[in-house]
Amino acid sequence: MAPIAVASTTTSEFFSNLKTSIVSPQPNTLHDVIAQAVDRYPSHELGFITSSAHDSSIQTKTFSTFNQYVRNLARAMLEWGKPTGSIVVVYLTEHEDNMAAVWACLLAGYVP
Repeated sequence: MAPIAVASTTTSEFFSNLKTSIVSPQPNTLHDVIAQAVDRYPSHELGFITSSAHDSSIQTKTFSTFNQYVRNLARAMLEWGKPTGSIVVVYLTEHEDNMAAVWACLLAGYVP
């Protein structure tokens, strides 16, 4: 029989570590990364910087708001009836909706 290493831990440490590993598994996909960010930090904000020759601004959205917007956009894209893996052209300008469009394409299974 092969030897095994056993770390000495208290019962409370064991259950704390078990709870952490069950509640927050390692992300596997980009969707998992956003979902975990929303779960852990729903009120944290993303900043979208726009600039032109005339002015610059920063627009913000909370992770929760951004996630809901992306999901609604992905749902609308899926209603197009295109098969998963279809290519979707996203015209990128300096606007916060562009990032949502790219994430929505990925969430819907399309290639942006």
